Amino acid sequence: MFTERETYLAAAAVALQHEIFPLAGIDPVSWEQRKYRVACGFPIGYRGSRTGKVTLGQAFDPSISADGTFEVFINPILDKPVDVIAVEAHELAHVWSGIQCGHRGEFARVCRAIGLEGPMTATVPGVELRGKLERIVDQLGAYPHAKVDPNACKKQGTRLLKLQCSDCGWTARVSALQGNSLPAASACPVSASIDALKVEA
Repeated sequence: MFTERETYLAAAAVALQHEIFPLAGIDPVSWEQRKYRVACGFPIGYRGSRTGKVTLGQAFDPSISADGTFEVFINPILDKPVDVIAVEAHELAHVWSGIQCGHRGEFARVCRAIGLEGPMTATVPGVELRGKLERIVDQLGAYPHAKVDPNACKKQGTRLLKLQCSDCGWTARVSALQGNSLPAASACPVSASIDALKVEA
């Protein structure tokens, strides 16, 4: 039973290297030549999406890591374990082939060989691969994570200020912009008193 996401993702990476990547002719021992870390985190530039088109994973070249490590991130909007490790497999294919390879060449070869289908920029596991990933998930257990939905954040509404006439007690609600732009010599709409309108927080 895993209690932390990173230890789960690290174990999933090892399982993928032993059970999935050999389909592409990659010996599990060969991964010792690749220094990488896998974590749960939002991809760079992620601001949420109402269209459903979001980056689900991202791998960064060792050249931008302070200790020369491939940095892999799995988007926290994912909470289904099979989907999580399918994205992890895609990102590990980047680690294997090198970020400079993009979504072509060796990267595409590896993805197709292990059973990832669809556009190489947004792969999904084929039926056979999905079955294998489900078996890996059965071995790993539950993914210790709860979905994070940035679109669920509620924006704070405009805070209205109280506008009151000190002579007759008439009140109204105004925005800060309206209150600040009110001329000092404004007349109360009820008592017609001049310079009696005051804005209160």
